[in-house]
Amino acid sequence: MLKNKWLYAGIFIIIFPLFLFLNLSENTSEIQNVSTNLDNVSNAEMEKVIELNPDIFPMRIALANRYFEEFDYSSALPHFMYVAQNSEDIELKSLALSQIGWMVHDSGDTETSLNYIEEALSLSPDSLLAKTYFGIILIQQEDTRKEGYEILSLLKTNPILSNEDLEIIEEILLIYEN
Repeated sequence: MLKNKWLYAGIFIIIFPLFLFLNLSENTSEIQNVSTNLDNVSNAEMEKVIELNPDIFPMRIALANRYFEEFDYSSALPHFMYVAQNSEDIELKSLALSQIGWMVHDSGDTETSLNYIEEALSLSPDSLLAKTYFGIILIQQEDTRKEGYEILSLLKTNPILSNEDLEIIEEILLIYEN
């Protein structure tokens, strides 16, 4: 009887960790597959989640970008400002500052908008968004047109640039070519 007890204990010691590993792996893969698709979440639902969890920066950015794309800048601005002031993620902070800069530019304050975009570039010098906004703003000013043209021409060759962004840059360059 004592021999069987040790045999069972040995088998248990060998099989139990294997069972735990397999079970943990299976549960982890299920958890990874249950991420929320924000396309199926309304703005109001996102606002409620953010109200309860203010430091969910990616969700704040997603919601702010929705507002931004709808030109609802008064709803986008507080979210971008919160990320810019509170996030430790350099890329998110740079993105927020870039978007703020563009909204300020749209309101007619070029000098302040450039300050935001230059801050975004100082955090993330390779930010395509900040570089694009910077180039567009500069090309529109007669005294900085050449610099803006050079920035946008260089961006045009970036293979990471989306086709839509490439078309916009090419259209802007055509306008200011001479």
